[in-house]
Amino acid sequence: MKFPVDDTTLTSWAALLGLGEEQTADVLCEIEKTLRSRYDRAPALHHLTFEEVAASTDADDLALMFLTSGLRVTGHHEAACAVEVRLILLHHQAMSHSG
Repeated sequence: MKFPVDDTTLTSWAALLGLGEEQTADVLCEIEKTLRSRYDRAPALHHLTFEEVAASTDADDLALMFLTSGLRVTGHHEAACAVEVRLILLHHQAMSHSG
């Protein structure tokens, strides 16, 4: 699967989280599963291939998915949940300010 960032960036993110090669592979596999699930539930995107959609994923979204998955893989489940809660609150605030 092609991600919207280069291998150097992925390697840097893994190093920041202290992930080994196997853990990094697990994180990337989890991200791919998440993206596939989103794709499967979004018929409006089906005029594109999954690979096209995945490659066009916002780099910031990918970074956050990598962070939360990486935290879980390294056993920091509460930290991953805290990041996700903050993201939900930020999204909610952005939606209430735009409408």
